[in-house]
Amino acid sequence: MNNDNYIINLLDLQDENLVVKDITFGDQITIFIEFFSLPQLTSCPRCGSIHYNKHSFWNRTIKHSKIAGQQTIIILKQPRLVCMDCGKTFNVETSFIRKNRRISNSLSNSIIDNSKKKISFKDIAQDSNVSETTIYTEFKKQINEFRCKLTEIVCIDEFKASTIAGKYALIIGDPVSGTILDILPSRQQDYILYYFQTIPKIELNKVKYLVTDLNEAYRSIFKVILPSAVRIADRFHWIRQTTEAFNKMRIRIMNIHIKNSEILTGPEKYKEREYADLLKKNYKLLLANKCSKPSWYFDQIIKTDKYGQNITIQNKIEKCINYDKNLEEGYTLLQELYSIAKYSIFENARERIMKWCDKVLNSDFIIPEMKKAALTYKNWIDEIVNSFIINPITHERMSNGFIEGKNNFCKVIKRVGFGYKDFDVFRNKILNCNRK
Repeated sequence: MNNDNYIINLLDLQDENLVVKDITFGDQITIFIEFFSLPQLTSCPRCGSIHYNKHSFWNRTIKHSKIAGQQTIIILKQPRLVCMDCGKTFNVETSFIRKNRRISNSLSNSIIDNSKKKISFKDIAQDSNVSETTIYTEFKKQINEFRCKLTEIVCIDEFKASTIAGKYALIIGDPVSGTILDILPSRQQDYILYYFQTIPKIELNKVKYLVTDLNEAYRSIFKVILPSAVRIADRFHWIRQTTEAFNKMRIRIMNIHIKNSEILTGPEKYKEREYADLLKKNYKLLLANKCSKPSWYFDQIIKTDKYGQNITIQNKIEKCINYDKNLEEGYTLLQELYSIAKYSIFENARERIMKWCDKVLNSDFIIPEMKKAALTYKNWIDEIVNSFIINPITHERMSNGFIEGKNNFCKVIKRVGFGYKDFDVFRNKILNCNRK
């Protein structure tokens, strides 16, 4: 095997009829190649005749994938033939580049491989020494991702995408395999109904569990689409109803004490203002879940007061809630809900949650935000209780945690690509990057 064969194999030209004539080095590598023999199957594209003569030659400039980090150009001396039977002139084709193209198959494959990475088309274009339009065209020609089949457990959520159909796109995923099944350009009920009507009923009947957030539109539409599936309210979303309610209550109480500080004078004025600042600065500590964090976390010393006494996180929390009885009641109810969410099982979850709701609704304290959350729980009690079902495959509770991570994955692709005007390209980019 001579040196020309080594170079042909290095360039992955895949044509035994080619020979390397010269190589020049500079800002880029330029390789001059020509045919030393014509392919055996060469024939006239019009009449199929194998009788032809050489008509002329022309130098075809082809962009190739990088060699040793340098841009590579191939100058192919391509013969043009004339058919002796019909008189048509035609080019001798080669297998390393498609007809009427200016980039080699190797560079085209490299572009598609790079499109699986979370980088923009502009970055791929700069790396490949071609225009961004070429990258965009290659991607649209070669990548057309089809939806995956629905699985036993399906997670559904939306993310902001600013599509033609609306501001939000819908993402469908399988939490077991970690695969995005499909991306829809709209979360509207009519579009979701139309989409699922295109899926065979046999496939729809395979779905046993459906996990969503507390979206009334999803609940009503999937009662029709997947009547036999067990609907599950994502644990994070229903717990957040109470955490947000408690936080709103904290802000309301904080604003009351700020207004009091503006009315009062003397020591009372500074006392009210100091307490309002205390609630403002320590909101994260008030929302901390005692069931999830170890005991030593709350025993940590965060500072020493002017009397030399150590102040722990627990001291800060007690100082916040002991000053206002309504806030203390809200904090107690919040921690009780954390305990229910963590330690309950499917068999006793309904009873414990309903007792908690009744306790909130019958409370004599001023906690309207918490009461609103309790009413939401009563409305969604079936779906919330279903969130305690154990996944038979992973042996854990089913949730939308997987799909929330994929939401961020989609947003990263959108941000890195500086947005996508064509939703189909955006969808194919997400699915191409996600699928193995």
